[in-house]
Amino acid sequence: MKYFILLVVLAGVIWWLRTKRNGSDKTQEPSSQSQNPQTMVRCAHCDLHLPQSDAVEGSLGVYCSASHRLAKEG
Repeated sequence: MKYFILLVVLAGVIWWLRTKRNGSDKTQEPSSQSQNPQTMVRCAHCDLHLPQSDAVEGSLGVYCSASHRLAKEG
């Protein structure tokens, strides 16, 4: 009888772990698919590629930082 109870508890733990793991995988998939690709631009000073939303715009192009904009544009 004690082995039967141990078997039931073990099966319950395994079932619980599987449902918990499968549930977490399902919640992560839509978030990774919902992100849209971003436009990448190149820094006019160092040629670093970065997202356009993070770039610093200048009169001669886009830059990765304000210091690079100042170095190139004076």
